Amino acid sequence: MRANRALQVLGFLLSLARGSEVGNSQAVCPGTLNGLSVTGDAENQYQTLYKLYERCEVVMGNLEIVLTGHNADLSFLQWIREVTGYVLVAMNEFSTLPLPNLRVVRGTQVYDGKFAIFVMLNYNTNSSHALRQLRFTQLTGQCLVLPSKPAPQPPCDSCLLADAPLASRALFKVPITLS
Repeated sequence: MRANRALQVLGFLLSLARGSEVGNSQAVCPGTLNGLSVTGDAENQYQTLYKLYERCEVVMGNLEIVLTGHNADLSFLQWIREVTGYVLVAMNEFSTLPLPNLRVVRGTQVYDGKFAIFVMLNYNTNSSHALRQLRFTQLTGQCLVLPSKPAPQPPCDSCLLADAPLASRALFKVPITLS
């Protein structure tokens, strides 16, 4: 009996360490600090993303989505509500980034010394694969303005998008659709 109870407690502690949900608690996951550095190919990057963020609600650190292919099913990201660091979306080929529940990007760490959200080079010049939708439908607060184009601080439901294939440095309202 004591051994069973000890195993149950150990299992509970391990599930907490993995960031899985227990009762009404939030699933907390570690972020990354790789920037544009990647190891392996697009499939390896996808598997790493999936392992880190499946059923994740709060990312403690940075959410970096880099070098992901056009067939990637990113629906597992839909549960993320908060990122304490920055969000980096770069060099991907998928068409939609499903973060419909993302409400807060705290920016305790910023990308390139200034950006809490940074989106760039999400297209393949040799094909029609490109990021067309950022589903930030619940994002609140103010977004940072890119320094390459002086502009007043946008209203809290707007952001500035850089290096999009069809809307380079275009102001957009959240959620956006590029066509």
